[in-house]
Amino acid sequence: MIHILTLKVGTKYSADYVNKLYDSIKRNTTKEFKLYCYTEDKKGLHSDINVIQLNNPDEFKLQWHKLKFHKINFGGIPTGEKCLILDIDWIITGNIDEILDYDLPERTFGCFERWWSNLRSFCKINGGFQMFYMGDTHQLWTTFKKTPEHWQEYYIKEGLASGPVNGEQNFIDTHVTLDRTWLPMEWFAKHYEDEYFKIQLNWHMEVNNKEPYFMSGEFCDTIKMVHFSNANNRIELIQDEWINDYWY
Repeated sequence: MIHILTLKVGTKYSADYVNKLYDSIKRNTTKEFKLYCYTEDKKGLHSDINVIQLNNPDEFKLQWHKLKFHKINFGGIPTGEKCLILDIDWIITGNIDEILDYDLPERTFGCFERWWSNLRSFCKINGGFQMFYMGDTHQLWTTFKKTPEHWQEYYIKEGLASGPVNGEQNFIDTHVTLDRTWLPMEWFAKHYEDEYFKIQLNWHMEVNNKEPYFMSGEFCDTIKMVHFSNANNRIELIQDEWINDYWY
């Protein structure tokens, strides 16, 4: 069993994103999982999704609410249970049994290097994917909750993240005290049409110099999950037919 934690706060993303993520995971794994959605608005969510009520959306800024996932026994998840934080703007492009069943050593933090970014010297991990055992990362929550206003502005003020709301993955990257287990980069990708050539170049330089990461509507066979991060990078706005093969 793995507990998958997602956040839907505000009006940018509809319940459809969470439902399609749930359906996509279910189609692409044989492993047992529970999907949780931490949200102030559960309307439209699939009945099989475990809703955790977010009572005060204004307590933190948007994605910064994810820090609460690290609070010990969040959502009633027992200490020691395997957890995976996923942003809701992922699409699943292949079987993810190897990811959900990944042999994460005890007292380690599972992550992968965001090879597509040219800012890895400032933040190496992708905050939209965090794997850990419940209770092991409680220190992240206790550190953040002491001065949340400070941290929510710090990385933007320092020029390490772009505004108006950002920096939570920088915070995780800086403050996680566990040893890290790095999952294979070739399992993950980002798709953003405005940055296609940069992403393709980084793929060839950092991951695979023989095959393109994406061509003619198909991703490289090694890729299992594709992230649509960036403020204006909306899955539902993609007009190409290939998106219907993965996001339905």
